[in-house]
Amino acid sequence: MCDMSNLDSLDILAVGAHPDDVEVHVGGILAKAVKRGLRAAILDLTVGGLGTRGTAELRQAEALEAAKILGVERHFLDLPDARFTEGEDERIALMKAFRSLRPLVVVLPAFEDHHPDHRKAHRLGREAAYYSGLKNYPCPLEPWRPPTVAWVGGINPAAPPDIVIDVSEVWQQRMAAFDAFGSQFASEPDKPKTRIAHPAFRAGIEGRAMHWGSLILKSHAEGLWCEKPIPEGLLRLWSLLNKEGI
Repeated sequence: MCDMSNLDSLDILAVGAHPDDVEVHVGGILAKAVKRGLRAAILDLTVGGLGTRGTAELRQAEALEAAKILGVERHFLDLPDARFTEGEDERIALMKAFRSLRPLVVVLPAFEDHHPDHRKAHRLGREAAYYSGLKNYPCPLEPWRPPTVAWVGGINPAAPPDIVIDVSEVWQQRMAAFDAFGSQFASEPDKPKTRIAHPAFRAGIEGRAMHWGSLILKSHAEGLWCEKPIPEGLLRLWSLLNKEGI
């Protein structure tokens, strides 16, 4: 796990169950946040060592390269891929990360998703975000409850996003970060066939972003979901990232 001690508050922290999860959904939001002068980071719960393609070492190296392209920090919690539970050890590990990084906005995986790890990561993240603010919870570090929690919509969200953020100006950058995960997304005939390595998967990511962009008359946008009413912190982030001419 990367050292997360003695750090100032983050503006936005995106949590993924595996390396590449964040880049699939909100790479553009993170890249644009950095461009606007915000401090952004990714926290991967696992290094994806049980995936069909690639190794844990390769996926971690790809993740660090993707973070470099986006301009964000990256941390790894080193939970066991596919085998992590929603127990106390995992909850404490994530609470410690929240208390150390002190994010103002946390973006979690989708609560409805085909991948069980994504669903578990969402539930674990929601619990840890709340409990990390309890002074008497037996967890190291000073209490910190992230003021704003949002989440991505999964590959085929059932409802439209609650907010959409224009990412047109960083689209090529965010897709370069996505493409850094060649072990997962490159269509190579000598590698095992997977759904996410099919060219249609990459095309679907752009198609979705183009659709959401069309709703706000932009070329590309990314969406976030949240509890209602929309938290003030998420509205502030939306306002800052959607401003033009900064």
